[in-house]
Amino acid sequence: MIKSIKSRELRVGMYVQKLDCAWVDHPFLVNSFHLKNEKMLNKVIAAGIENIDIDTSKGLDVLVVEPEQKTPPQTPPPVTKKKKKKIPVSKEERKARAIYKDGTNIIRNMMEDVRLGKQVEVESVNPVAEKVVQSIFRNPHALTGITRIKTKDEYTFMHCVSVTGLMVMFARYLKFSKEDIHEVAIGSLVHDIGKIMVPDKVLNKPGKLNFDEFEVMKDHVTFSREILENNPAISQMALDVAVLHHERMDGSGYPRGLAGDEISLVGQMSAIVDVYDALTSVRVYKDAWEPSQALKSMIEWSPGHFSRELVQQFIQCLGIYPVGSLVELKSGRVGIVLEQNDEEILRPKIRIIYNAKSKYYVEVNDIDLSKETKDRITAAISPKKYNIELSVFL
Repeated sequence: MIKSIKSRELRVGMYVQKLDCAWVDHPFLVNSFHLKNEKMLNKVIAAGIENIDIDTSKGLDVLVVEPEQKTPPQTPPPVTKKKKKKIPVSKEERKARAIYKDGTNIIRNMMEDVRLGKQVEVESVNPVAEKVVQSIFRNPHALTGITRIKTKDEYTFMHCVSVTGLMVMFARYLKFSKEDIHEVAIGSLVHDIGKIMVPDKVLNKPGKLNFDEFEVMKDHVTFSREILENNPAISQMALDVAVLHHERMDGSGYPRGLAGDEISLVGQMSAIVDVYDALTSVRVYKDAWEPSQALKSMIEWSPGHFSRELVQQFIQCLGIYPVGSLVELKSGRVGIVLEQNDEEILRPKIRIIYNAKSKYYVEVNDIDLSKETKDRITAAISPKKYNIELSVFL
C-alpha cells in the first residue's frame, strides 16, 4: 500500500517508493529504496525533502501516535492508562494448542488441494492467521513454545504454523502495524505451499540431498510463487515472506540470488525465522538443535546469510533462554522455559520437571525465577543429557 507521509514520520525499516523532488536533487542513486539505517534517514532529512511516498507492503508502516489531550491547568492530570497485562502462559496454552492443531489441518488440506490440481482458497487461512496474531498479542510465548513440538511425518505443515507464530512475534517486536502483522501471518502460513509439488523421496529423504535432489528441492519456491502471485488474497508483503525466505544477504540464496537491500525487510525476517525453526526441530535427517546453539550459529553465519542487526533483534525478541529451552539451575533442578520476564531476562518462568542430583523426575511445578532469590540458571542443556522427552511436559 502506497502512503504519502512527512519526513518527520520516517523511520528505519520503511520502504521509500518516491521522494518529492527530482532525482538530481536528492543524494540517492535510485528513487525507490529500503531505509535500512539512521544514516540514510538523516540524509533524507538533511536534503530538506518534506513529502515522501512509502510502500507499506515492502517495509514498515507509520507509527500511530495517539494525539495528546490538553487538560485545563485547574484540573488534576488524567490518570495514566495502565499497560494491558499479559495473559499467563498457563491460561493461553489451551487456546494455543487448538490454534496449532487447526492451523496444521488447514495447511495440510490446502497442500492436498494443490497436489490434486484444485483451486487454492488462500482466504481459508485468514481465520487462523488472525487467531495466531491474537494469541501472540495475549501472550507471545504460549504458541511459540507449543509449536516447538513437531512430528517427522507432519513437519512440513507444523513448520508453517510454527514459523507464523515466530514471525508474528518478531513483527510485533519490530513494531509493525496490526494490519501488516496480519499480512505477515498469512504469508508465513503459506510460505512452503510449493513443497507439496516436490517428490516425497526428495522432501522426506533421511539423509543429505545430492546436487540434483537439492535442485529439485529449490523448485518449491518457484511453485509457491506460481500458486500465490496472482491470487488477490495475497498482498506483496505476504508474497515476499513466501518467495524470499531462501534468499541470503550475500546473494548465495535462491531462487533469484538476491542480495542486501534487494531483499525486503519481511524477506530478511522470514529467512531468519525459517532457518531458526528448521534448526530447532526434529527432521527426518537430523535431531533438533538447542535454541542457544541455533542462535549462536546464526550469528556466526551473519552478515553473509543474514542481516546481523536483524538476527540480534530476533535474539532480543526471543530472550536469552528462548521458550522451550531446557535449563539446569544451580540447585540441580531442571526445567523448561515457559515465559520470559521482560524486566529480568536471565530469570524466566520455568516448569520444573527433573532433579539432576537425584536423577529422578519430580512433580511438575511452575516457578518464576524472578521471585526466587537463591536459585539461578547455570546452563542451557540438551534433553539428551538426562533422556528427557520435552513433548510430555509441553
